[in-house]
Amino acid sequence: MKPLRVLAEAVRTAASQPVASVVTALIVAAVCAVILSTTGQTVQAERQVLAQIDAAGTRSIVISDTQGSAGITADAVDRIARLSGVEWVIGLGPATDVRSAGNPGGRPAAVRAFHGALPPQVQVDGPSLQPGRALVGPEAQATLGLILPFGGVVGEEVGDMAVVGSFEADDPLAFLNRSLLTVPRPDETTLRSIHVLTRRPSDVAVVTDAALAVLGPEDPTSVGIQTSETLAAIRAAVQGQLGRFGRRLVTIVLAVGLVLAGLNVYGAVTTRRRDFGRRRALGASRPLIVGLVAAQTFVVALLGASVGTVGTAFVLTRVTGTPPDPTFALAIAVLAVLATTVAALPPALVAAYRDPVRVLRIP
Repeated sequence: MKPLRVLAEAVRTAASQPVASVVTALIVAAVCAVILSTTGQTVQAERQVLAQIDAAGTRSIVISDTQGSAGITADAVDRIARLSGVEWVIGLGPATDVRSAGNPGGRPAAVRAFHGALPPQVQVDGPSLQPGRALVGPEAQATLGLILPFGGVVGEEVGDMAVVGSFEADDPLAFLNRSLLTVPRPDETTLRSIHVLTRRPSDVAVVTDAALAVLGPEDPTSVGIQTSETLAAIRAAVQGQLGRFGRRLVTIVLAVGLVLAGLNVYGAVTTRRRDFGRRRALGASRPLIVGLVAAQTFVVALLGASVGTVGTAFVLTRVTGTPPDPTFALAIAVLAVLATTVAALPPALVAAYRDPVRVLRIP
């Protein structure tokens, strides 16, 4: 028989055995519901916890000149940027106070020269910079009393400087929002801090060691390191613990569902032994019998998984306000259908290898 004919026959057979079909569908629906309402919520909680940990900067490294005598030069930024595992790196020069030119007695804000390219975490609204021009952060703009991010500022060390635009920085560079940014003058080659973001939390320790090796400071005792290595370890521990719990629970629920589905299919096959015996006597092959049973179970399991997944997602959304992850829900539904179909194979083999003559003799 062609696959489509086998599938159509499986649908007709499933409809002719409503009790067995409904029980199998309910088992699959219950498996999906239990996993989504337990492990699915654990997955959601894991992602929320990891998002909070990542927000604290699990991939960041800050190298600073704590005493101002380290002599870290700007070319260290280029050397660190070439290290494997580095997503971006930016160097910052010393902070210098400036005040609004229209209000010299007002509150000061810090201006910093940056070395390297601004990373994606810093959104710029303004033209390209050159010495004597600056971008102002939102908090620095309020401090200086600038209605618009344009105007003049003045400082003892930098002289007159024009504000030509604005920027807004996200973590781990959100502290820059309190400052103004400018490009360094040719004679400004000394850095006070280098900020590095690695590609993965696991790269923090390796990149830190490599960065220190290529830093080349004049006074190594003045170099301070602040990393997120501890946060990265916590992240890995949280992900590992929750992941193991989720996998164990999914395995247990699927195993129980597989056993129940297999027993139910075996009972349904037993009640149809004369039907299978007639098919075998009329020339049906053993693979065809196995295919019919597997296809029938697949169709019923697909229906049960769809109802269980959609229904549970609706209930969880109404109760918790957060729908389960679509990818996880789809994966569980597919896994439940496949597991139930596999559980139907032993009963299908029993039906296929029974002697049709002996089956037909049974009254």
